[in-house]
Amino acid sequence: MSEQRPWIRHLFSVVAGLLLIGIVLVLPDLSTAIRSTDVVQAYRGEIVTIATQPAGNDPNLPPIPMAKVKMLEGPQAGQTVDALMTGPGGSQTVADYKPGEDVVVTITDDQNGGKVISVSDRWRLPALEILVILFAAAVVIVGGWQGIRALLALGLTIVVILRILLPLLASGVPPVPLAVLSATAITIATILLTEGWNRSSAAAILGTTGSVAIIALMAAAATAAMGFSYTSDNDLAFLTTSNGQGLDLRGILLAAVILGAIGVLDDVTVTQAVLVNEIATTSGRRGRGLFASGMAIGRSHIEATVNTLFLAYVGASLPLLILLLVSAQPGALVFNDELIATEIVRTIVGSIGIVAAVPLTTYIAVSLAPSESLERGRIRHVGARRLLPAAVAASVIGILLLLTAALPLSAGPRSALTPPVLGPLPSAGVGDTGPAGPGDSSSPDESQPPEASPSGIPQPILAVAKQAVPIEVDGNLLGTAAIMNWSYNPGNKAGDVPITVNVRYLANAPFDLGTGSWELLFDDGSTRPLAFADPNAPTSLAAGQSRTFKLTGRVPTDKGEPFIGYVDAESGNFVFVVAGR
Repeated sequence: MSEQRPWIRHLFSVVAGLLLIGIVLVLPDLSTAIRSTDVVQAYRGEIVTIATQPAGNDPNLPPIPMAKVKMLEGPQAGQTVDALMTGPGGSQTVADYKPGEDVVVTITDDQNGGKVISVSDRWRLPALEILVILFAAAVVIVGGWQGIRALLALGLTIVVILRILLPLLASGVPPVPLAVLSATAITIATILLTEGWNRSSAAAILGTTGSVAIIALMAAAATAAMGFSYTSDNDLAFLTTSNGQGLDLRGILLAAVILGAIGVLDDVTVTQAVLVNEIATTSGRRGRGLFASGMAIGRSHIEATVNTLFLAYVGASLPLLILLLVSAQPGALVFNDELIATEIVRTIVGSIGIVAAVPLTTYIAVSLAPSESLERGRIRHVGARRLLPAAVAASVIGILLLLTAALPLSAGPRSALTPPVLGPLPSAGVGDTGPAGPGDSSSPDESQPPEASPSGIPQPILAVAKQAVPIEVDGNLLGTAAIMNWSYNPGNKAGDVPITVNVRYLANAPFDLGTGSWELLFDDGSTRPLAFADPNAPTSLAAGQSRTFKLTGRVPTDKGEPFIGYVDAESGNFVFVVAGR
């Protein structure tokens, strides 16, 4: 009968894991309506044929590759449509598709209210499914019942994040308390599913949750001190929740730091708790001697895990690091960049949490060690007096968790960076000091060319973030330009503050980037230039190519919020502008 007990425990854990996953899956949809400036539909399709067609009326322009695609999904399923051939990021140089290949077809709204259909990427889900099956099979074959329980714990983590955490974050629920509660729930559930209920799992749960609270408090202090906005290269800045507010971006950053450290913390705390329990069982050590033995192993664990955490963040940010390297910026400015500084904070705060987790978990595991060697580590065999240190530690951890949920650790809801369409702007060219401020409150027809102002200067189009505006030279359409996002923090500073703007070009024909420039336009009609951050940026784009560039400039804090605009190089007039907030 005793030989059946392990199987019964494993089976009970599997059933409990499946039940928890089922409960999460049947929960009602927790997300609410979220508004974004992008209107993109993506479906699966199959390339039938690939051909080229002339790019406009100019015979000197290179032809544009096009494809006939049979739609396999969506409202046009079964129909064959014409689609522009692009690759990931919009570049045609990597669009080496072949007839018969399954691809992703995107449908977007153009400037004139029509539809643009593009082949944007390969269909990779079948290959991903095979890889997932191989992973699951390897875990089960090597891990046996423990492997099955580990897969269930992973599945529970995934469904909690997808069905609860992400919808609530996107709906505007305060991110820090939500992340702490989710991390705590995931920690308890996954450790119990994989380790069962014993001394080691209790110590690991307390050690992990205590470290999570420490990480949350330290990350909040660091991000507040450094003034992170989390808007640079972050499309979340343009989302609007159902109540009209923007997302709490700093809170989402803190939530990302907390969740990013959880996986490593689980490994550290579970391993440390099991090691302490094994040392107590096999050697008979207790008290200070057991703590010293556990810490001797824990120090080696810290060395390996901190390096692992650093390499994990480097791997995730490697493309960004390469871009910053080739931009030839001074070293101090590279580390001062918000994107890099954010990753540094993630690494350091996560590492401090790991360092704190080892002695905390070791202390709790030592206090839960039995008064005599036992075959099984049941908590009920521990004397009430010996449980006192663990109870005190648990109380302190509970207070820390309450503080992370109650304290205002982030800036809270903010206005989304999706400004409403305003009225006419100052008719300012380069250096022009025309009339200031918006006049008419009516919305202009953005599909029409700019109208001339009384001074004879064409009125610029007032676009919104991410809106692709046609760029023409001598009546020939070169392509489109769009202002994707921007980041600057005036705060209470006096003088000039730096601003970073990301712009995207899409070339319909060979696009000379020197035909226009980017500037800041202020309410008084004055302007400030924006420059390409990368001195080695290309001067032109080939037909069908798309590139995103980073611009830098400075904003005087006494001039208010700027407009960001594209200026025609020949006439010196603004073609279009986007409100800075």
